[in-house]
Amino acid sequence: MKGGVKGWLRVLAPVGASMGGLVLLRLLGPDVIDQGELRGFLEPLGKAAPLAYLLALAIRPLTLLPGHLFAAVGGMVFGTLMGTVYALMGSFLAALVVFGIGRKLGVRPMKRLAGEHYPALARAARKHDFHFTLLTCINPLLPTDLMLAAAAASGARFWPSVAGIMVGTLPGTFLMVQFGSGLAQGRTVMTVVSGVGLVVSFVLGGILGRRVYKEINAAPPTTEPPEALPSPPPPGRAVSMARKEGLPSPS
Repeated sequence: MKGGVKGWLRVLAPVGASMGGLVLLRLLGPDVIDQGELRGFLEPLGKAAPLAYLLALAIRPLTLLPGHLFAAVGGMVFGTLMGTVYALMGSFLAALVVFGIGRKLGVRPMKRLAGEHYPALARAARKHDFHFTLLTCINPLLPTDLMLAAAAASGARFWPSVAGIMVGTLPGTFLMVQFGSGLAQGRTVMTVVSGVGLVVSFVLGGILGRRVYKEINAAPPTTEPPEALPSPPPPGRAVSMARKEGLPSPS
């Protein structure tokens, strides 16, 4: 029970801190988080602004920064619709980076990171590549980037694994983009509804993702000991058996 509460606190703490920090910035300086001001700040980039955002999302796994923070920024700058589109495109690019790194590094680093859970993790990833990445993505108790890298290292297929990530990240991405957009536009109702929706999605994701969580944390299957070979008969018995069969006895 205590372990489960600690796990949820580890997940909700950074999300709550990010959302609370954005709300605090909005309250302290409305001009800082204002959609018009942000677009004006990025106006010198012109049409390159979405490309810069996509590049930031692509290298996001290398920075170890949470993806939901980038999604909120996308909503602030580009609005709900285009912010969601760009965030999903960036998530696809980030998945390419993570999968490529995991496949390149191979099994050894993943074993060090996952420890004793790696055999079960690799077995589940190879057997249920799409469902594995989907459930690990919607389950907030599991690190999505690490799970995808482990799946790549274990030999999981590329397209089903990335497709699971994209389907699993869609609800949370939309809600986080909408939260950022509502915050930047000063729409209190949209911001509150999106924030509540995020909490509900985290809880539902944890419930739905329990299957893969339990499978990863399950004890590794015990291997049956090899069948013992029959011991050779004693020398005296071997001689008597040879005479009985009419074979020459060993000298």
